This record gives sequence, C-alpha cells and structure tokens, in this order.
Amino acid sequence: MDHVQIIWKPVHFDDNWKKVNTEEFDNLRPSWDKRRVELSKNEEQYKEFIEKLKRKQAIDTGIIENMYDLDRGITETFVKEGFVYSHIQHNDTNIDKDVLMTLLQDNIEAMDFIFDFIKSDRELSAGYIHQLHCLVTRHQDTVDSIDSLGRPGKSPLLRGEYKKLPNNPKRSDGTICEYCPPVHVASEMDCLLKIFNTENNDTHILILTAFFHHAFTQIHPYQDGNGRVARLLASFVLIKDNLFPFSLDREKKNVYIDALEDADKGNYQNLVNIIANTQIESIKEALKLETVGKDGSYDKVLEELKNRIANKKATDQQNIINKMQAAFELIKKQTVNYKESLTSVLGESVVIDIESCDPSGEKEYFYTHQIAQYAKNHKYYFNSSLPRRWTRIRIAFDDTHKYQLILSLHHYGYDNSTFAIGAFIEKQLHGEAPEQDNKQILFTLENQPYVFFSGKDISTIEGSICEKIESIFTETLAYIAEEFS
Repeated sequence: MDHVQIIWKPVHFDDNWKKVNTEEFDNLRPSWDKRRVELSKNEEQYKEFIEKLKRKQAIDTGIIENMYDLDRGITETFVKEGFVYSHIQHNDTNIDKDVLMTLLQDNIEAMDFIFDFIKSDRELSAGYIHQLHCLVTRHQDTVDSIDSLGRPGKSPLLRGEYKKLPNNPKRSDGTICEYCPPVHVASEMDCLLKIFNTENNDTHILILTAFFHHAFTQIHPYQDGNGRVARLLASFVLIKDNLFPFSLDREKKNVYIDALEDADKGNYQNLVNIIANTQIESIKEALKLETVGKDGSYDKVLEELKNRIANKKATDQQNIINKMQAAFELIKKQTVNYKESLTSVLGESVVIDIESCDPSGEKEYFYTHQIAQYAKNHKYYFNSSLPRRWTRIRIAFDDTHKYQLILSLHHYGYDNSTFAIGAFIEKQLHGEAPEQDNKQILFTLENQPYVFFSGKDISTIEGSICEKIESIFTETLAYIAEEFS
C-alpha cells in the first residue's frame, strides 16, 4: 500500500522563519545598493545584464521541470545572444526545436510580464497570478493524469484556473505527496496574498521570498505549472525589492527539492540559502559591470571623470581604511593562532614565521600580480589602485617542502564599496630565496573569496571571517599533506 505524506498545511508565517540566518547576503546587499545608483548612469550595460538573467531563468525553469533538456553550450549561447533558432544544432536538445523555442518564448514573456507589472506598482493579486499561469502554459494543452482505474493518460490543461481535482504526485519510492485539496485552494491563496501584501512589510526580503515560494508550492493551486509559477513569483518578490530573478542552475535541482522538503518540516534555512546564493552570484556579477559607458562622447566621459574625482575627495576614505584595518587585525590575529597550533602539533623541527605588510608602507603593494591572478581565477575585477593588506605565513619542513600562504584583504570590483578576503599558496623552489617572488610556484586556492561591504561593522561578521580563515588553512594543509604522500 502506498504511503501518503501530507505536504499541505494551512498558510501561516511561523516563528521558525525569524531564526533564519541571512548574513552572507546582508554582507553584500549594501554594496549592490550603492553600485545600482552608479549603474543607472550606464543603463544599456545593466539592461543587457538583466536580459541575460531573464533568459537564464527562462531556460533553467523548464529544465528543472523536465520539460526539455538543453546542452550546456547552447544554453550559454542563448543566455549571451538570445533565443536564436539558427543556433540550435541537432543534438542540442531532446525535443522538437520548434516546440523548444515556443516554450522558451513563453517563459521569457512571463518574466517580461513581471517586470512590467512591477513598474505599474500594483498589489499582487490572484488575477495577476492567473495571468502568469496562462503565459507559462500558453502552448501546453494537456497534463499527465491518472484515471479512476489507475491508468496513466492525458487530460486537458486548465489555464489560469485553480485545480478542480487533486494533483498529488507519486515519488519514485511510492510515496504520494498530498497538496492542498481543491476545495481550500482559493481561500488559502487569499490568505497567502493577504500575508504577503499587508502583514509582513518588515520581513527580510530573502525570508519573505522563501516563505511565499514555499507556501505556494504547498498549496499547489494549479493542475500543472506550479513549479514554474512559484519560481516566477519568487522572482517577482526579489525584483520588486531591486534584486534579481530567481534563476536556479539545473545541477542544483536535487538540492532545491531537498530544501523544499526540509521546509515542509519547518526547517527553512536551506531554502533561504538557495535563494540567497542566487542573489549573491548576481550581485557579484553586477559589481563587475562598468558604470562609465565607453561609447559615450569625450565631453560626457570627461565630465564623469571630473565628478568622480570630486566625489572621491568628499567620500569618507578614512572610515573605509579604518574598517579595512580592523578586518586586517583580525586576519593577523587568527594567523598567529594557527602558527601556534601548527608549532604545537608539528614540533620545533618545522620552521614557521609570519610577516604582514605595513599599511601605506613600501611592502603594501607586494603580491599585486598574484592577487590579480587570484581575482581572475575567481572571475572578478581587482582594482590595484586601491589600498590592500596582506599577511604571509611561511612553513618550511625541509629544503624541498617550503611553502608560504598569503592571505590578502583587498577591494572587490571597481570601487571601494566592497572588500574581499582571498588566499593563495606559493611553493619555494629548492635553493631559491623566499623573497624572489618570480621563483615561486603559485597555487590559487579553490576557496571562494569572502566578500563583504566595506562599511560593515567588523565585529558583526567576526565569526564568519574566522570560519573563512579556518577553511583557508584547512585547504592549505590538505595540499601540503598530499605532497608528502
């Protein structure tokens, strides 16, 4: 006998939502808010960036629903250049090319509909959600169904109407997931919209997005298309708050499903993390965008340069430098702690020493090439004209096993609004002096940079910075241990 799991619970915003951690996103949000103002002066580049995100969302949402598959190469081409029919080759997809293009166009028009609706500044309503459903299912005539005898078949799809019959899917293990009964759908959707529109204005944007997305999936109000509409509605909530479409890579589908199932049990952190990560990735990409149009007139660009010089003088540079130094002192302190730990465990036969740059001293600009390479490997711009800090720990076991780990604190992107903590290892070649940097072999760590707003109070993120440093030392020791195999 099949096991029935009741997924639906009457819509309510419980206290567990308030316990969710959003720190990593919060570290970057102020940088984006500042950068967005600058990007508004170069709208064409930002507009194209948003168009790419819309196309990515339109592609990925259908892949997640198993409506089609699309080769990674053509996916990247479509995101970059648009949905051009002639780009598709025979083996790029598993469905008819005409059908694929129609489905993609439906998805992108639904996303465009969201942007247009937000501009109108109207309250979200059931009628609007019905229109979204009509758009994403416009060329879908039927839905898989099971008749009264348990036989699979096809039924006509109801567009823009709540379901008339239960739509409880069966998982591969035989479990039947029971969503909201049709008789309660209209009232539950009204309740959800009331909570969203009037009762949670002070709720964190990520939590509000995750709550709305999860509650909608529990109700499962439509006969089919609920997943696509749920992700569109998540995008609506985010875009309305000047953020980005909710676009989920196909590789993360299982993690996404697991997070929704965790949320069914009242564990919301993983779902919020997934939404946060999509926004963090988009923010990092947006921080790379240039804000001065190269195709502008000479006089316009010169005027912009003049304004920026004036703004730089007016900016509280000293406050930013103080924040950088506070973060650097924490990095140095942790490096000393790890030196003591290494010495204690490995013994005095291992030579370990630490050196840190003197702020504004002659060594501050050491490792410029290496930091630029690290930034390139992690796909962001390192502005070498801005201040930076570094601390170096050298570990020598013998003549052939000499290493130095450099932890760098520098600016992420073009301006001074964002800091990054990164690290790389250099291995000293036998017989060479450690200060001969050109004689070192450079290894960029896989650890992603820890990125945060330059105006952040360092005491509020001290724990996260310490965790990042621990992961850097862990990866470094793992690399060294491999060389002793």
